[in-house]
Amino acid sequence: MAHATSLPPLSPGRTLGEKFEIVGVLGEGGTGIVYDARRVAEGDRVALKVVHQHLAGDPQIRGRFAREAAILRRLQGDRLCPVLDFGELADPRREGAGLLYLALARVDGRGLDEVAKAEGPLPLPRAVAIVLEVCAALREAHAQGVIHRDLKPGNVLLRDGDRAVVVDFGMAKIVTGGGTGTTALTQHNMVFGTPEYMAPEQARGDELDARCDVYATGVILYELLTGAVPFRGPTPLSVLTAHLTTPPVSPREAAPGRGIPAALDAVAMHALAKDPADRYPTADALATALRAALAAPDDVEAVRPPSRVHVQIDTADAHGATIPSPVDLRALRQPPAWPAPARLPLGWIVVCVVAALAGIAVGGWLSWASGR
Repeated sequence: MAHATSLPPLSPGRTLGEKFEIVGVLGEGGTGIVYDARRVAEGDRVALKVVHQHLAGDPQIRGRFAREAAILRRLQGDRLCPVLDFGELADPRREGAGLLYLALARVDGRGLDEVAKAEGPLPLPRAVAIVLEVCAALREAHAQGVIHRDLKPGNVLLRDGDRAVVVDFGMAKIVTGGGTGTTALTQHNMVFGTPEYMAPEQARGDELDARCDVYATGVILYELLTGAVPFRGPTPLSVLTAHLTTPPVSPREAAPGRGIPAALDAVAMHALAKDPADRYPTADALATALRAALAAPDDVEAVRPPSRVHVQIDTADAHGATIPSPVDLRALRQPPAWPAPARLPLGWIVVCVVAALAGIAVGGWLSWASGR
């Protein structure tokens, strides 16, 4: 969603703190403006994300910014956009004001949102291939303890064909802290998040783990298969309510002319489960199910998620330490071993039956007596 800022974007040619020269504007979102910029000392081009003024002035956001930016700077992966620099610089447009910024490696590619809008529903093999790329990026980030929280096609860049790079990790947490629910959305006048891609637990303001990113990936898969997101509405609140309460129409039903195989349809529906415990627990598990759907298009049992479990991904703490929690899917697929019910001796069974019949007889007599 686009949001008005208190000041217009910086004009080309402006220099920030003798570190960055503004070349142009790449885009604007709920958390800030992204500039095409040149690092003065290094001479290379970067994507410079400057946090909106109305957010940068929030003491809590300023307090989180350095901690979370330091964590993001350590993210490494072929499908992740690294943070090169971060900090605060003076705003040349007004005295005494500070600009919070993140300088990210420049990724030349098309946004998945632009591709989907221009080309409509993608061919099924290509749609699955792109989602597998997104899963690979999430695997890299989750292994380092970082959840995206605002995954959507606009945060997926395609380069070198359909090789995906996922951007904007962590901005959601910088803006809203640990929670990303409706309270945070209201506090910041809906500046964070894209309701069409938010998991139900995000709408409730629950603690989040990797499965909120799995849900968002499921929405992306659904959109690439059908040409539309599963839930739309006149207001953000109506969309969030649908995520919480309304079962999605299956992709096969939403786009009957696409020839979506049953197994691929089932993968999308499992990824969109309301209860996180009913989804795929990790991006890897989702990727495994997608590959199984390609190999056996009619085998819906092969893509079923593991048994209901609670999976907690360890996120980086204030000092940046992370302890990834690997998940053994083979163990999770085993059904729970419930203890066999205890068997009563025959004598006790007879006593229980007699007592039950006596109770019925007494109840009937009392009912007859009260009628008299």
